[in-house]
Amino acid sequence: MSRRRSKFTPLTTRPSLTSRQGITRTMTMGDLVADVTTNGISGAPCVFSHGRIDLSHMLQPQTRADLFRLLGDEDRLRLFALCADDELTVGELAEVLDDSQSQVSRRAQALRAAGLLSSRKDGTRTYLKALPDSGDDAGIVAAALDEGRRLCRKDRLLAKVPRILRAREDGSRRFFDEATAPTMTSAAPPAVLGLLPLLRPLLAERAQGLCVDVGAGDGLLLPLLSPLFERVFAVDRSPARLAACARLTSDLGLPNVRLLQGDADDVAVYEACFRMGGASVVVVARTLHHAARPVDLLAACARLLREDGVVVVVDYLPHDDEQMREQGDVWLGFSPDKLAALARDAGLSPLASAPMQAPASFSDSHLPWQWMAATKGAPRVRGSAAVQ
Repeated sequence: MSRRRSKFTPLTTRPSLTSRQGITRTMTMGDLVADVTTNGISGAPCVFSHGRIDLSHMLQPQTRADLFRLLGDEDRLRLFALCADDELTVGELAEVLDDSQSQVSRRAQALRAAGLLSSRKDGTRTYLKALPDSGDDAGIVAAALDEGRRLCRKDRLLAKVPRILRAREDGSRRFFDEATAPTMTSAAPPAVLGLLPLLRPLLAERAQGLCVDVGAGDGLLLPLLSPLFERVFAVDRSPARLAACARLTSDLGLPNVRLLQGDADDVAVYEACFRMGGASVVVVARTLHHAARPVDLLAACARLLREDGVVVVVDYLPHDDEQMREQGDVWLGFSPDKLAALARDAGLSPLASAPMQAPASFSDSHLPWQWMAATKGAPRVRGSAAVQ
């Protein structure tokens, strides 16, 4: 059977069936999927670059009948529904579905080829996410998603997802609980000076109020934050790290620092902030990449703010150092666009962002760093500036 090459245009969402152009049908949908998954003659896989999704090679069903056949498979519907709310890897999906990774990959490829599923690379891991459909097929896709969720509820699959997400952070918890905390001297370590660019977004909101350092770790930022605010809460879930914070605050004489064991979404942390009228600033420094669902962490931070408060994030830009997984990193950095999108999804308005130079003495100084400031209220500042 001869084949003519199809012409495609870059896609950001799946176009409606009535608007698709330039697709020459030579095989049935079932044959098309088999062709994609076996020899790759048609439907080249997506191309990735630091988390950006290139959908230009996705094949689309030509007729509505193709779409019905694709979505008539209950296993595909379950997979589609599981990917609707969270990005999940093939391995995670296989665990939830109690199936082999090869079977999950085959079903995912069919949905990707139809433009219903996107893939995003994070180092060697690939995350799958269901794509919305706002075209003529939106009703069909929405009905398929509802049916997939019904099947997942029936099979009690949705209840497994939170456990899968918590498992992402197991490595992080072990690392920070077991790793030996460095010993601080009686003076602020020179490495702290390399974090002074972080003060730029903070100074714009300088006030005699409360600052919350979420994921305080060994307390590296506390000597900087303590002089700026009336009170500072150092929040960390690791007893070992809080013990290091306690030694540091004692050695440096930081009486306005209070240590709180837990996470940003703990009731005790929220109530402590509420009694202070909310936080002027919440700092999330090199912590977001440890979170199973970064948007949930940012949303929890937003709840700690007073109305005009600011969240300041310091984290990595996209990188490919897989060895950072050994230190509990769930994500290998975030693009500025991804970080801003996470902030917006968490109910925040990004103010500014920029790359920043990592302190040379830090073990992760070889990675590209960035900062972002976001507010609970309407944004008052736009644009970004390089921080040297």
